[in-house]
Amino acid sequence: MFVGNMVTEAIPARVYSLYKIVVSKKEITRAEVQKCIEPEGIYEGNSYFAAIFKAATELGLVEIQDNIVIPLIPKEEIKGIEDFKKYVISKMDSFEGEQFYEVTNIIVNLNEEIYKYRSVADTDLLNLLSNQIGKQITAPMARGWRFWAPFIGLGYVNGMAFLPNAYIYVKNILKILNIEKNKEIAIDEFMAMLGKYGKMLTSNMQPERNMNLALSSALRELHDNGEIELKYSSDAKNRWILFPSNEAFNDQIASIIVKGVK
Repeated sequence: MFVGNMVTEAIPARVYSLYKIVVSKKEITRAEVQKCIEPEGIYEGNSYFAAIFKAATELGLVEIQDNIVIPLIPKEEIKGIEDFKKYVISKMDSFEGEQFYEVTNIIVNLNEEIYKYRSVADTDLLNLLSNQIGKQITAPMARGWRFWAPFIGLGYVNGMAFLPNAYIYVKNILKILNIEKNKEIAIDEFMAMLGKYGKMLTSNMQPERNMNLALSSALRELHDNGEIELKYSSDAKNRWILFPSNEAFNDQIASIIVKGVK
């Protein structure tokens, strides 16, 4: 899913379930995990297990040692689905150069152009992605991306169309960074901090310092919620420009104060 081709079978809920099964057992073989995921007598059809297991290993959740599936992340670190989401976000930039990373980077930087495509599997969008990546992106691959992009918080899916807004993604990065509250941070420093886990979202913005729609929507929502404060200063040497909006904060950003994400 994250290394090599994207797939539809390894959806977030299945990967999370596999991890929870493994950490709940003192010792469990790969075959036993598969029976838990695909119970005999209940599950019928093509097996999805290999794709699910591959995604779990790519994320560094589990590995096999002497035919025993071993959890690599203690259960205390991933107690629920929100912890799982934050963990996945922390791993995303380690897949730079892979298909999921490259597709995400292209889509979030399409800005309002994404609205002209009926879905992420729209033929015209698939052609655009294939041409830019240099490898054919098929509809099943795009549908695999569609499951994970909203889960990690890059935007929302309305019907089949993707609406970029990285509020959840950025909010979780701020939680991971654990930035000191009420401290004013120059925008260049903030963007560098954000890039530690969000390069997939924030690359392609230099040297113009123009933020894409996904990141701009995220910062505006955080600002409106009182979770951060966006600050403009006419004296600031360096400023970043939000993607234009008719209804929200449009000043150039000189600094940011993190108030506390919810």
